[in-house]
Amino acid sequence: MAQVERERLRVVMFPWLAHGHINPYLEMATRLTSSSARDQIDVVVHLVSTPVNLAAVAHRQTDRISLVELRLPELPDLPPALHTTKHLPPRLMPVLKRACDLAAPAFGALLDELSPDVVLYDFIQPWAPLEAAARGVPAVHFSTCSAAATAFFLHFLDGGGAFPFEAISLGSAEEDARYTMLTCRDDGTALLPEGERLPLSMARSSEFVAVKTCVEIERKYMDYLSKLIGKEIIPCGPLLVDSGDVGAGSEADGVMRWLDGKEPGSVVLVSFGSEYFMSEKQLAAMARGLELSGAAFVWVVRFPQQSPDEDDHGAAARAMPPGFAPARGLVVEGWAPQRRVLSHRSCGAFLTHCGWSSVMESLSAGLPMVALPLHIDQPVSANLAAELGVAARVRQERFGEFEAEEVARAVRAVMRRGEEREALRRRAMELREVVARRDAHDDELIGALLHRMARLCGKAQAVQPN
Repeated sequence: MAQVERERLRVVMFPWLAHGHINPYLEMATRLTSSSARDQIDVVVHLVSTPVNLAAVAHRQTDRISLVELRLPELPDLPPALHTTKHLPPRLMPVLKRACDLAAPAFGALLDELSPDVVLYDFIQPWAPLEAAARGVPAVHFSTCSAAATAFFLHFLDGGGAFPFEAISLGSAEEDARYTMLTCRDDGTALLPEGERLPLSMARSSEFVAVKTCVEIERKYMDYLSKLIGKEIIPCGPLLVDSGDVGAGSEADGVMRWLDGKEPGSVVLVSFGSEYFMSEKQLAAMARGLELSGAAFVWVVRFPQQSPDEDDHGAAARAMPPGFAPARGLVVEGWAPQRRVLSHRSCGAFLTHCGWSSVMESLSAGLPMVALPLHIDQPVSANLAAELGVAARVRQERFGEFEAEEVARAVRAVMRRGEEREALRRRAMELREVVARRDAHDDELIGALLHRMARLCGKAQAVQPN
């Protein structure tokens, strides 16, 4: 008997131009194209981004995942090498968003060429579903942020009063609303007002919204987000990304060998993501705080790329504090294999900005966090981690303003023997089982998402929900 030909589902993915967004989208692509659901339907994914971003993830391309270049218009101070948030000086972020907004027609032309059945898009580009709708293609918002943070911002952007979940509030309703407006401020450079991007992205999502999360961790926040937008929330699991191979003799290999020489649970990993660059004052406070803590550490530091019009004393030309030569620490500039470091037996805690992927990676390793949120959704995610019982907070007068002594106090709370440390570690190990199980056995979650996407474009008969 001849084998029945499987139906094909063509998916275009369009994440924001940041590796912290691109990587979860790529991980989703990998799981969609390798899911057991492929026994029922043949999934192919076209991931769209700028050439500079795609060059860094070229190794992720497969026979079912293609990387498609979107060329942005060149604007003053924004050459193609800066069509990414990586190393982008903060002052150019609005310019990058403007360039991306201006690329809407080019994205539409790619849709004409690729003829997808469905589009997955990020919240910075709420015009993407309009380009899809103009071609009769359904589009779904896929959020790489926590459901808690998304619900928080939507609540206040919609003019809500006190947030109904006090544990992740930043203070009073007035403080929460003020922080939301501060986060969404814009200078008019981009084509879209910053405060409209997230609400429009949610409103234009076809029938449901997909979120990188686990229901066991965020059930009540998922329910509230669903209530706010009037749409179902589909959890997609933690979507943990492997750090990749660590080549012998590489800097990353040197980090792992340095860790091999340390006592179990004795090292703190310190990292603040790929998009935040500390000021000289923050670098000095962090350096001094780590020294005062007495803990061994691996500190991953990043600096923005210096623009051609900036001299050696420009804002982008930052460096480590003069004379900083830690006897107990290792400083790595640029990148380290984060998941592998967190999983190493010598790693005992993670001093983190609480970007959502970093929170998930820390939970997957069963490690408590020292939470130092600096901007955007990080304060909400830090409060969520504290509510879950897995994080000690670094006290700040205002986000981004912290003292060395407060860094040292929080690190000691997590690293030195005592009731607080034991409670944090015990809870972190409990959640490790939840996150690891969801990530390793995600066929049900990915299958449910695949079924819903297939239903949007009339192919549901080819996919049965798990």
